[in-house]
Amino acid sequence: MEHILYAEIYLICSIVVGLLFVWTAKRETSSTPERKLRHVFGWFLCNFLTNFFFTLVNRLLTGALRLPLSYALKTLYFLTMIWGVGAWCAYAEAVQKTSLKRYRLTMSVVGAALALSLTPLIANFWTGSMFYFDEQCVYHRNIAFNYFMLYLFAVSASFSVRLALRAGTESDPNHRTALRQTALFPLCLLLAWVLCFVGESVPVIVVCIMVEMLFMYAGANNQLISKDKLTQVNNRQNLISFLNYKVHSHEEKLFVFMVDVDYFKEINDTYGHLEGDNALVDVVSALKKACIPFRKRPYIARYGGDEFIVVLEGTVGDAAAMKTSIQEILREGKRADATYDLQVSIGMAEYDPGMTPNDMIAAADEELYEIKRKRR
Repeated sequence: MEHILYAEIYLICSIVVGLLFVWTAKRETSSTPERKLRHVFGWFLCNFLTNFFFTLVNRLLTGALRLPLSYALKTLYFLTMIWGVGAWCAYAEAVQKTSLKRYRLTMSVVGAALALSLTPLIANFWTGSMFYFDEQCVYHRNIAFNYFMLYLFAVSASFSVRLALRAGTESDPNHRTALRQTALFPLCLLLAWVLCFVGESVPVIVVCIMVEMLFMYAGANNQLISKDKLTQVNNRQNLISFLNYKVHSHEEKLFVFMVDVDYFKEINDTYGHLEGDNALVDVVSALKKACIPFRKRPYIARYGGDEFIVVLEGTVGDAAAMKTSIQEILREGKRADATYDLQVSIGMAEYDPGMTPNDMIAAADEELYEIKRKRR
């Protein structure tokens, strides 16, 4: 009965993670973090299923095939765990929104580091130092298993620390929560390894990892419902919630920028709505690049139509630099296939005690209107 319960737990965890994989695969959006998250779910789904089938083969199968199939499935179990940890590292790097160059460099180092974890698995064919089967074909872990788990913990922990530090500078509460939830993964590996000493018949590793998968999905899903589908920045509902939080928790001066695309109607009328959408995406790209230099990453939201909000916590000099940077990046980053000059007008408001989020937005909008009126 014990092996049946063991297999049932692995099957249940496989179903849960399989559902997470299917749900993320069916999403309309396909950003890099979402694709990497699907890879995490996919590899750990393979990992869980491998051990499920191992349990069935090892406990129910008889004859000459029992030992070689058991050995092959258990080896594949550890291989898929390595790939799963590598997929998590890729996801952890992607959610930090690092540059493509840094992402590739980091993942090259991780790939080399994880390749080293194959050493005890390969050596196990001759030494049995990681796991072995006794005369009754019963599976036993060996000393190298502990080093294997600690090594995977160490590799993933290096990303967890970076995620925690990144969360400390993140202004968006939803993203900050998602970063912290993702950073728990190495602790799940460590907890699973510690609980393994309870006994080999207790499937603690799969349960710990499945719980973390649920945390990661919840964090990613919470971010998704707060995003604008076209531009993939925060939507208006999330903006108001964020400003309500920020007016009570900022440490430096707080600024709101209302960014409006100039002559957007003419772009739509002349080049079509598809090109209008491309223009909005170009503006968001410029806003994101302008936000990179700041220690506390500014918050970006689509307020509606061709209007965007940027929330910055910093100094007056930071606010001036933000306005200048947005205009310069738009001017210098014109797409080769764009036959028009993309420009924006920017209104700014600084928080004064007693102001509500709507007051700040209204003040920024008023300055924006005045800028446009003078131009006309």
